[in-house]
Amino acid sequence: MPFKTLLTHVVADDACGARLRTSGGVARSFGSRLVGLGAQAPWPYADDADGGGAVFARIVRAVDAEIAAARTAFQAAFAGGDLETEWRAHVAYPIAAMARRAAAADLILAWRGPADADPSIHASPDALVMETGAPVLVAPTRETPFKGETVLVAWKNTREARRAVSAALPALARARRVILAAVCAPDDLDDARQDLADAAARLARHGIATEILAEPVLESASHTLSRLADQSGADLVVAGAYGHSRLREWVLGGVTRDLIADADRWVLLSH
Repeated sequence: MPFKTLLTHVVADDACGARLRTSGGVARSFGSRLVGLGAQAPWPYADDADGGGAVFARIVRAVDAEIAAARTAFQAAFAGGDLETEWRAHVAYPIAAMARRAAAADLILAWRGPADADPSIHASPDALVMETGAPVLVAPTRETPFKGETVLVAWKNTREARRAVSAALPALARARRVILAAVCAPDDLDDARQDLADAAARLARHGIATEILAEPVLESASHTLSRLADQSGADLVVAGAYGHSRLREWVLGGVTRDLIADADRWVLLSH
């Protein structure tokens, strides 16, 4: 199934113009309709016990003005252009608003930000992966055109990785080169190669030719994947997200968090 609808959160900040240009580029790459969502929560919000009163009213007006500025930027960026677009807006936490509107989306376009980004203003990629139920394409921090010409699939025969391959089929079908890469303990290489062959055969039935690569972990799995992506010239990495519990990954670190933290790389994640 192609990515017919792309959903992204729009914030009227200094990076807005670059993010809108990137959004347009991704939508054009997939022939997608682009939905921009303005969402921000009124925070902090109290001068009465229930969060009402004059202070709260002023904060809501300020939030409305921020969302209106995002709408103006979105509409100006695509006025008279070649994209089908739609604007949505909610006074709500961005994650909650994005999860609600994900019902109409095939793909979420997410933006990396600082670890301490205000959740009342920004939608973090890891939360989008967990809450929306849709594949999430995470853009590099610096403005970088989306190509998806060489795709590295981080393969492990798990539910999350299998779902990620299914979710990424539209991206894999348009790629010039697809590499299925398993990173595992040396004793598991034979099993990994068999699983890779099965996955490659499945993709071949979709008309997608693949290369398979099984690599022993000599460092961390994240560093090994990053090295393989660099060596292959991959401009997109596809991976299943949070194979361990999210809390365990938050405490111990993990491949998902490291991929999101890799500010220079396009990553497509599915949970």
